[in-house]
Amino acid sequence: MNRQGPVLFEAPLVHEHASHCNCRECRSISAQAFAPGWAESEWEATATKNVIYGLDTASAGGPRNPNWVRAKAEGAISFAIIRANEGIWEDRFFKGNWPKIKDAGIVRGAYLFLRFPHPKHSMKAPDPVAQAKAFINTVGPLQESDLPPSLDVEFPGDKRYPHRSGRELTGMTAEQLLDGVRTAWKVLKAYYRVAPIIYTSARVWQEDLHNLPARDLVESPLWLARYPFKSGPVRWGPFAGGPPVPPPWGDSRNWWIHQYQGDAIRLPGFPFPGNVDMNRFNTMLKGEIGSRVKWVQRRLGIAQSGWFDAALESALRAFQDNKGLVLSGVVGLQTFAHLCWLTL
Repeated sequence: MNRQGPVLFEAPLVHEHASHCNCRECRSISAQAFAPGWAESEWEATATKNVIYGLDTASAGGPRNPNWVRAKAEGAISFAIIRANEGIWEDRFFKGNWPKIKDAGIVRGAYLFLRFPHPKHSMKAPDPVAQAKAFINTVGPLQESDLPPSLDVEFPGDKRYPHRSGRELTGMTAEQLLDGVRTAWKVLKAYYRVAPIIYTSARVWQEDLHNLPARDLVESPLWLARYPFKSGPVRWGPFAGGPPVPPPWGDSRNWWIHQYQGDAIRLPGFPFPGNVDMNRFNTMLKGEIGSRVKWVQRRLGIAQSGWFDAALESALRAFQDNKGLVLSGVVGLQTFAHLCWLTL
């Protein structure tokens, strides 16, 4: 494999989170995971050299005592988001690995897989409030060098019912599902005083949530799934373009993390057969325009022009200097993490 590591600007039926469940959009669609309509060669236009790589995983992915130091040094991993809870149940992988990620110098994050009714579960789905509180109990306080809590918004399918959507399997309407998401989101936001990252996909938002508006949720940075690469040996690109963005978040550049390969194996530090999902961070550079530029400008308290101009670059450098970050003048991973924690 011809792999080029990152040049850093700064020193979870087929659902989309494939490694965390036997379905995740399920292996649906393994076919869909390959970004229908896009030849693999079409992903080669994006500059791989500036990619900041990360991973997400959970106990269901089968990792056994991963070596996080090696994952960073040999696997080019700069951030890791691991499952803290599925519903109210703590992931057994979490507690032992949470401090090790930080000790390895990797930016860390935790996510809640929000449970809804599903035929494979005999127990009633826990209340979204209870699920969010269970996550808080598992994770505890977070630091501004950590990523905000992430809320996994997806509705797994079931191979036994191939003609029923994830939403249909819950027995709930799109409005009821979004209300459940919003309820958990509010609990996390109230405790951590930050808008949680939302993991989802444009497909989930369209097919399961019927593209419902969500003005109150758009302060949440997006972590989106779309797979240009099949499951198998880990890939480090190349890429072209980004994942489709759900309508409430507006323009096509308004995403921060792209989950681009599910069930990746043989990542250095993760002995086979353990697998992970591979991700890349969307660094913001001078000259960019759009909604996520305004997101940064709001947090820095400057005019929301939606244009990454000299004024924004200056404000970013001042912010980075105040936080002891590399004075890059761009929004890389570490700057993004710190920006998330600013109170609006």
